[in-house]
Amino acid sequence: MSSQKNKLTITLPYTILGVIMLCMVLTGCDLHEPTKLSQNRVQVEEEQFSDTLPISHLNDAALSGLAHHYRKHGDGPLELTVTYDPKSSKSNAMHASDEAARLSKALRSNGVSNVHAGILPVMNSGHQMNAMISYTAYNALAPKDCDVMPGVRDYTVDADEDYKLGCTIETTFARQIARPKDLKGQSDTGGLTDGRRSANTVEVYRTGVPNEPLNGESATDE
Repeated sequence: MSSQKNKLTITLPYTILGVIMLCMVLTGCDLHEPTKLSQNRVQVEEEQFSDTLPISHLNDAALSGLAHHYRKHGDGPLELTVTYDPKSSKSNAMHASDEAARLSKALRSNGVSNVHAGILPVMNSGHQMNAMISYTAYNALAPKDCDVMPGVRDYTVDADEDYKLGCTIETTFARQIARPKDLKGQSDTGGLTDGRRSANTVEVYRTGVPNEPLNGESATDE
């Protein structure tokens, strides 16, 4: 009996030491697991949209479609250049100027206010006048290195171990953006602002003083 007690007494410190070493080993292990949640968001792609079309193809429907694309994606001036052949009797500079004015008016009536129109002579281009159109456009794209989950694009629902959570939501969100150009935000104009002037603008409102009535002008004595 005494011998068993001695063995137990001798074995116990080694057991405690083994437990301590095991804890140290477990503590030293890297238990960090890479996240499965996508860290990427919707991308904004900037491109230079340009197209050249015969003047005869730019009817009301075509101009309406062009204006619609510009309102959604375009930013900055819309450059419109009508080309003509200076040796042609049917598409000379005067005719090109008339077409440039017509196209500019039609685009402005469809909501494109910033139109820069001009004409350009092109030797040996024939009787057909063309319109060169260009502007900066923005597109909303799915997040970088992201794909939708299995079963969304097609009926294949196989497990994808590389799929990042949130990619399907961000991709769907990118497709639903009505005006991708809004994602670029507002640029800093660089102008200086006066803080005191801005504060004075709302000071009267804060004090509760009612604004003076805005009396309209009248063309008669009544």
